[in-house]
Amino acid sequence: MLTKIDVKQIRQAIKEELYNHPTKQDLAKELKSMKNDIAEIRKDTKGIVSFFDRGYVELRKRIERIENHLGFSAS
Repeated sequence: MLTKIDVKQIRQAIKEELYNHPTKQDLAKELKSMKNDIAEIRKDTKGIVSFFDRGYVELRKRIERIENHLGFSAS
């Protein structure tokens, strides 16, 4: 049989567990923060890809002009 002390300890453990459990509002805030972070990462990634893509296209054009000038066939 449970003693009063046992019951008190069980109640305390339940209160602590409920107190430490995140609420819907906490989860919503965290999710919103994560969505903002993901959107920022996507924006940064698009910028980086665009930068390197432009560089690649410019280099590719230069290579094609050099190959044409030297009479090499593009493969």
